[in-house]
Amino acid sequence: MDSPLTAAAFQMATGFDVEENARKILDALARAAEHGADLLVVPECALSGYPPEKDLDFSALEDAERRIAARTAEARIHLALGTTRRQDGRWSNSAVLFSPGGKEVARYDKTHGTEGDNQIFTPGSELRVFKVGQWTVGLQICFDMRFPENWRILRRRGADLVIHLSNASRGDGWKVPVLEGAIRSRAADNGMFVVSANDARRPQMMVSAICDPNGCDLARAPENEEALIYAEMDRSAVKTTFLEARRTDLWSRPENRDLLLG
Repeated sequence: MDSPLTAAAFQMATGFDVEENARKILDALARAAEHGADLLVVPECALSGYPPEKDLDFSALEDAERRIAARTAEARIHLALGTTRRQDGRWSNSAVLFSPGGKEVARYDKTHGTEGDNQIFTPGSELRVFKVGQWTVGLQICFDMRFPENWRILRRRGADLVIHLSNASRGDGWKVPVLEGAIRSRAADNGMFVVSANDARRPQMMVSAICDPNGCDLARAPENEEALIYAEMDRSAVKTTFLEARRTDLWSRPENRDLLLG
């Protein structure tokens, strides 16, 4: 895949019916492919529901994930899928990236959990980047937006784009400008693109958006309703302005380093 890259974000009302969630994701896949998108991003735990039910049927969930992967191959599109996974009895809040061949090429487990998350999920411990064609891509999930260090690490590892899956809904209205500002800031501070797909249930605490390296919206979903948004991104717009202006000499002093790491 050559640049530019056309991204789609599906602002989806997630629920606890895995089959209904899968139906919506498959429909969005078909529409995104018809539009000519190279990448589709859906919300945090879009397939399993968030937070997942305690009696989650993992066999049904895994079957739905396999069907979605197969349809991804038919659509010839990358898909960033939010779901719950189980390994060795532990649950993870995961973003899984499928290739246009339907193969899993990346998995990211949410590293920063809310109080509720930490009662359900084992936090992830890795920050890696992956390739989507010529693009270098990182993955982040919801609450991770509050921790700019994650995003800076991904950018320093070469990320041109960070894919952000969120389920920020049914919450406090004061968070709307804060969370939407955080996404714009993560893009602008690092000079990279961000594609953020959020849950559509009312009331939303942020809308889905695709931001350019200036932190400006290339596309923005309407509030409190399901929508599929698109934007074309040109990798030549990625910047190093703020990376080059960093005062690493100041931060590396022991008294300051200890504050950053403490």
